[in-house]
Amino acid sequence: MTDYVHHQAVLNGLDYHFVTAGDGIPVLLLHGFPDLWIGWRGVMEQLVERGFRVIAPDLRGFGQTAPAAGAEQATAIDVMGDLVALLDHLAIDQVAVVAHDWGAEIGWTIAKLRPDRFAAIVALSVPYAPRGPASLPQMMARAAPPDLYMLYFLEEGRAERELDANPRAFLRRLFYTNSGDWAGDGVPAMRLAGNGSLIEGLDEPPTSWLGLSEQDLAYYVEEFSRTGFRAALNTYRSLHRNWQLMAGWADRTIEVPALYIGGSRDIVLHFPGMRDLVEAMPRLMKNCEPPVIVEGAGHFIQLERPRETAQHIADFLEKHIAALR
Repeated sequence: MTDYVHHQAVLNGLDYHFVTAGDGIPVLLLHGFPDLWIGWRGVMEQLVERGFRVIAPDLRGFGQTAPAAGAEQATAIDVMGDLVALLDHLAIDQVAVVAHDWGAEIGWTIAKLRPDRFAAIVALSVPYAPRGPASLPQMMARAAPPDLYMLYFLEEGRAERELDANPRAFLRRLFYTNSGDWAGDGVPAMRLAGNGSLIEGLDEPPTSWLGLSEQDLAYYVEEFSRTGFRAALNTYRSLHRNWQLMAGWADRTIEVPALYIGGSRDIVLHFPGMRDLVEAMPRLMKNCEPPVIVEGAGHFIQLERPRETAQHIADFLEKHIAALR
């Protein structure tokens, strides 16, 4: 059994919770929405067996880590300050980064801006995208269906009123609907029901579904019942500000070794232009490996396929181990 050590520390002015395990080259694991450190547990076990030291924080506004003051302080650049402080707290010069969903947005940012501290990156679900002429929220507002989940998340107050009232139903349905086990064809639409409810727009899993144990679901529900969803949703609401802040580095690309892993049933891969971005990554970054697409896997690939995901991560890091010394 992996020996997990829980820590609380003040980092960059915020009370942070993070979990460590193992010894060896350090790997920093960054979760997305609505995930927590525990979503990495299966991958952590495998990486520890392969001889790595793993560090999995609850990012600002999630779980047992304090929230930022608001969406303007929830950008990837703000989180970068937290993570540099975390490395300093642990007396670690450099880490490899493994990041999923919103965490991947953070991962690409910190690998671009601080390659001296974040020396390799594996991104799950969200590919690298050069800074474009408009932010993602701006593009969504122009082109996405008005009932798409992301536009719903961007409306301050609306989503948290629904999700805070029934976190168990939201989390159970979200994890199932975005899994490779989802019974629908293709990928989920992730759109609101006719009455404006996101929860009712998601599918209830069958009682036989084993993708998320009752024990793990209870952990997520307990944490979000305590904190509410506002601070976590602010990660979406920070995206435009993050795009503005990155203007000064628009001409910089990722130079550290990079790998993308995605599931063939991940809704992100089916957004317009995303497949093209994934295929273009080895041309956009000089040290980028060919992407890995796991057939049949959904959005939360680290939960669905922890052993396979960890194997790809460990093989990549061992190949580029010189960059992590």
